[in-house]
Amino acid sequence: MPVIVAIIGALMSGLMMWMIWGNGIEVVNAWLDGRSGKAKAKRDAIAIADAREKAAKAPLRSIGDPRDAALVLLSKLALLRGDITAEQNVLLSRFVTTRFGFEGKPEHRTAWAAFTARSGGETEIIVAELLPLLLETLPPEALDDLFLMMDELAGMHGGATEAQAHLIEHLGRKLGRPPAAE
Repeated sequence: MPVIVAIIGALMSGLMMWMIWGNGIEVVNAWLDGRSGKAKAKRDAIAIADAREKAAKAPLRSIGDPRDAALVLLSKLALLRGDITAEQNVLLSRFVTTRFGFEGKPEHRTAWAAFTARSGGETEIIVAELLPLLLETLPPEALDDLFLMMDELAGMHGGATEAQAHLIEHLGRKLGRPPAAE
């Protein structure tokens, strides 16, 4: 037992001398700084990811008109095939003036809707963000019209792609509509 106490005493004395007269304090401080730097970098990365997500959803959250929400959904539907084609853009512009009743140049609305649809992220995120507005403000006949427009837009260029059909089906489920009979 006295041998163990002597060994522990010698180790403690050596540790104290290294801390006081050696570079022990610098080593311990560098280790602590490294740990706090890694923790800060992790917190910063999480904050940056949250800020990017909020910035991406900002255009979607700014929508107050259900017609704009419908136009964004239609633009996302067109973007699921790739870039919006000239034919799709003409159809969307026609929807803006005839179905939605917006005044002014329809190109302004379609460009804004395409930007919002691109920056909004995945289809499910866009639907989740716009769903409350659609449910609160659109009567059933307007929802029927929205699905007719979606079918018309998806039917261009050889019919709906799998992603487009998924968007229409997903939105229909969220709005409580029965699936379309094939």
